[in-house]
Amino acid sequence: MKQARSGLRLVLPLLAFAAAGRAGAAEVAVLKSSEVAAWKPTIDALRRAAGSHNLTEYDLRADRAEGERVLGRLKGKSVILVAMGPLAAQLAHDLLPEAPLVFTMVQDPAKLGLTAANHTGVSFSIPIRNQLAAFRLVNPKGVRIGVIYNEANAGRLVQEAQKAAGLVRLALVAKPIASDKEIPQALRALLSGEDAVDALWMPPDPMIMAEESRRFLLTETLKAGKPVYGFSAALVNEGALVSNGPSFASIGEQAGSSSTASPRGKRA
Repeated sequence: MKQARSGLRLVLPLLAFAAAGRAGAAEVAVLKSSEVAAWKPTIDALRRAAGSHNLTEYDLRADRAEGERVLGRLKGKSVILVAMGPLAAQLAHDLLPEAPLVFTMVQDPAKLGLTAANHTGVSFSIPIRNQLAAFRLVNPKGVRIGVIYNEANAGRLVQEAQKAAGLVRLALVAKPIASDKEIPQALRALLSGEDAVDALWMPPDPMIMAEESRRFLLTETLKAGKPVYGFSAALVNEGALVSNGPSFASIGEQAGSSSTASPRGKRA
């Protein structure tokens, strides 16, 4: 398994491994936990890297029932799974355990049990202290940072951020949510009252990065006169003040590079 900075260098070798012995091109199902604009460069590069393999994208819409329906349609088929985000990776692991699986945009693969011999991918690790320091440097007056997140998707990252915040003289105000329906209430609490924050941080959580949720958070936070911090240049293009995180284009481009890694992969 590789860390995010090393890119998806294992994706193409695994596709080649999984397709070995098959006649013709392999069928590849790209399972997206939700539709996240920032992931498009990675998917585009993956398509280029896959060569003759046939790729089909499936949007699970951040909904487990939808994911179960999609995976049910794939059951029994000879297919390679590329899972993007924790929901897609977890469902692929649970429902199609025999299928070769490449995961990415997952921050804690071990927690999801993604350790089988036919699993490999990229642990989406971000140096959170550096990220917070970059936010402080760009906006030194923003000392109270709010974050809305789903525990299953980004709980570990937020915990790390809470520990690192004091080191860069920031205070993190965290609002966990169980579903996207709780986003408006959580945001109102962050933008007003005792928990009013100076800025909003949007972590790589598929639940808040779904298009409708993402646009709502950006629009309402900016309307309140507060800056938004992100993890990709795509968010800056949509209105965020600053981003700090791995380059999604670079991650995808490395999918086409040659690698001698075994299909199981190893930690960088």
